[in-house]
Amino acid sequence: MKIFNKVTLQSLKKNKARTIVTIIGIMLSTALICAVTTSFASARNFAIGYYEYTEGKWHGLEQYTDKDTYDLIEGSDKVKDTGVLSYIGYAEIDSTNSYKPYLYISGYEEDETGIIPIHMISGRLPENSSEILLPEHLSANGEVELHEGDKLTLEIGDRKPAPEKVKGIADIPEYVDIPDEAFDDYILKQDSPFLGFDDEDGDAVSAEKLIVRETREYTVVGFYERPDFEDIYCAGYTALTVPDEYTDDTMFTVYYRMNNMNDIYDFMKENKLDGMAHSDLLMFSGVSKYKTFYSVVYGLAAVVIGLIMFGSIMLIYNAFAISVADRTKQFGLLSSIGATKKQLRKMVRFEAISLGAIGIPLGIILGIVGMWVTFLAIGSRFSAFVGDRYPEPMRICISPIAIAAACVIAFVTIMISAWIPSIRATRITAVEAIRQSKDIKQKKHIKTPKIIQKLFGVSGVLAHKYFKRSKKKYRATIISLFLSIVLFISAYSFTAYLVDAIKDANNSFGMDYILNVYEPEGVEDASDDPLEILRCIRNTEHITDSAFYLSDYGFRVYADERDIREEYIEKNAEQSGRGDENIKHDGFRLYDQHYYYVDDDTFRQLLKSEGLSESEFMNKDHPLGILVDNTLLLNEKSGRMERTKIFNNNDFDITLLKSKKIEGYYYCGDYIDSAIYVNIEDELDKMYVPYDECLEDITMHIGKVTDKRPYFVSSYGVSVIYPYSLRKEILGDYTNDMYSYDYAINADDTKAGYEALKTTLKENGIPDGEFWNYAESIESERSMIIIIKVFAYGFIVLISLIAAANVFNTITTNINLRRREFAMLKSVGMTAKGMRRMLNYECLLYGTKALLYGLPVSVGVTYLIYLSINEGIDTSFFVPWVAVAVAVLSVFLVVFSTMMFSMSKIKKDNPIDALKNENL
Repeated sequence: MKIFNKVTLQSLKKNKARTIVTIIGIMLSTALICAVTTSFASARNFAIGYYEYTEGKWHGLEQYTDKDTYDLIEGSDKVKDTGVLSYIGYAEIDSTNSYKPYLYISGYEEDETGIIPIHMISGRLPENSSEILLPEHLSANGEVELHEGDKLTLEIGDRKPAPEKVKGIADIPEYVDIPDEAFDDYILKQDSPFLGFDDEDGDAVSAEKLIVRETREYTVVGFYERPDFEDIYCAGYTALTVPDEYTDDTMFTVYYRMNNMNDIYDFMKENKLDGMAHSDLLMFSGVSKYKTFYSVVYGLAAVVIGLIMFGSIMLIYNAFAISVADRTKQFGLLSSIGATKKQLRKMVRFEAISLGAIGIPLGIILGIVGMWVTFLAIGSRFSAFVGDRYPEPMRICISPIAIAAACVIAFVTIMISAWIPSIRATRITAVEAIRQSKDIKQKKHIKTPKIIQKLFGVSGVLAHKYFKRSKKKYRATIISLFLSIVLFISAYSFTAYLVDAIKDANNSFGMDYILNVYEPEGVEDASDDPLEILRCIRNTEHITDSAFYLSDYGFRVYADERDIREEYIEKNAEQSGRGDENIKHDGFRLYDQHYYYVDDDTFRQLLKSEGLSESEFMNKDHPLGILVDNTLLLNEKSGRMERTKIFNNNDFDITLLKSKKIEGYYYCGDYIDSAIYVNIEDELDKMYVPYDECLEDITMHIGKVTDKRPYFVSSYGVSVIYPYSLRKEILGDYTNDMYSYDYAINADDTKAGYEALKTTLKENGIPDGEFWNYAESIESERSMIIIIKVFAYGFIVLISLIAAANVFNTITTNINLRRREFAMLKSVGMTAKGMRRMLNYECLLYGTKALLYGLPVSVGVTYLIYLSINEGIDTSFFVPWVAVAVAVLSVFLVVFSTMMFSMSKIKKDNPIDALKNENL
């Protein structure tokens, strides 16, 4: 081993604390890079597994082709395996699904299991031509009950169009001009839906016929999952058996896998095959006709890894910069005895390689273990994106390529981090290095502000002068803290904006469940007490929030233009308008107004959350409503989700027009300038009543406009909320125009809460026919949010730990290098209290400087993130104050704790020994 390498290793052993912390920084950086590459590999593996399971392992497919094509594919040396479904025929099966009346019998064989997606539920595959395998949905969809061992006699034939019927179907114009004799040779297959049309009762009338060729008897030997190759429009349930002997008349559907999947597109082109390639599976396996997919994937990976590399380089760089600063005198001595600049640079690079040799393998192990635990915890969440078709959760995929890529990227990161310090090591002369005067610069007298002397005394003055004279030693610490602040707040902001965008774009309701209780006689004559039902719901296990309400829809609503935003009036003047040509009414007409009369307890909670007066808003003589004015709609021209706000005041009135009641009639619609009323007993008896005679104004008083949508508000337009107890004071006799109560419910465990609620409803005799589980329908959105949060916060934690490690490294080394200084101060009488005051000032200086630079830059980056998100969805700019508070506290916590640790190591130093030590 070369002497310079020995010196480097001795230096690393001598400074164990710095060496260990640097290795930890490299390890965390490598773990983060490994997590990214492994995540991409795992996602790719999950996608491949999904497509292979649901659609099959095939690379190419030829449907309903002839024997020549089958022989060409089967005989090609480029094709590895094949799977074949051969046409046998159709048989009627007494299905209750009138558009799926047949059993489609197909011969099945394949060289490798899984080429064709056949997934057994029970039983086994057919072993001879008298055994048959049936799909599970024959029972669920067609209500044909069969069991293993049952005998099945089928009259098998071919589906053909019926000329006398098919020509009369307007929906199939392509058949009209076909001569009758042309239908004789035309066989309908699974890619041709059942030919038929609905009669007056909604039943299917056949426009095709089944020409029976033979009768066969089969024994049911098993059942399998509904296959992917049977589309919903197929006319027959696919049953599988052993194929008949192949002839020139056999129709084949051939699935095939290539020896080299890269050859698939050329193979199809060379042999003039007009089938299809399994593009999704091929794309995730690395074969695609289009480069854009890989551009997006690799571009995204490059951006993420680039951010990690940038943060890691800037942070790990400090460790090597400190090491070089610490060994400046050593480099000077080596240079004075003949060491060249090249040899000195090699020493720094060797140090980087030595630390990387330990840190990178540990980082790879940490990254793999971390992702294994992560996918173990949230892997099942990915199934929300593919439904229940694929039973496997996402699990970690340890890809050699991903690991190798992580190692290379981490190594490059370390070498770049060491490159600048290695250059710096060779720029100073031997004399300057031995004197260690390069970092100490004082061109003029340093003045200390009086406030520092007043607060920290002589100790603060000394600390301030030291900072001004040796800025480079402080700069490394401040840069580390600055970067950690920016990365932490930026990552937190990105996550917060992205999660909000997902929530807004999906327009999901704030409730987990909704129960609708219909009252045919009107809510005022309800047979059940709505408050009693609400009490039952609130006493159910896992239920956290619940509210009941009446809802009403306002089609004709008018407001004073002075209370409406000018931009809304300009944008919607044509759609809404300053009045209606058929209805003479003052004000600006608004559409899609929803009115909620919510239970009083929930209304009081809403008042409290908005800081409003109960006595003012629940005044019987003058009740005030809370208006939710925050609508997010897609602008089809720009493709952007835009947020719309209508009103510019908090206190105003709106007018709701209601159709008057006429005894014996009910309102059913409009005609030009009149309302249509229909006789309750005779629907042919209609009355046309002019608007000015049948419309009545109801004034709604608004006391507060908010953009926060309560969880029970399920409408997307403007919503007005009043207490349930004051509904009659507001609507009068029109309250009985509503015919149902709605209950909005939230739970701490959506699955357990749903089952518990169903039990409660059943035990209390409450019908649950209109009980909807919204939580289940938005599970994919929730899973997406959880996944984003887990990965984002994981990134934040690791980056923060890297930053903390480097701050620790910087401060401990700086303190260690100043041992002689502290010994000198002790020797001239500085007490332990004075030393603490000096270091406290330095800690405040570190933290304040880093925050002074870091917080404005973080806000700037947050604004850029906001602009990026705002391009696609209208959102409001906000600063993540929680992240800012955490960053501020963490900065001072890390700095003060590190300083205390460093001082604990040197407080027992003997001043005389420290002053004698020339290596400090």
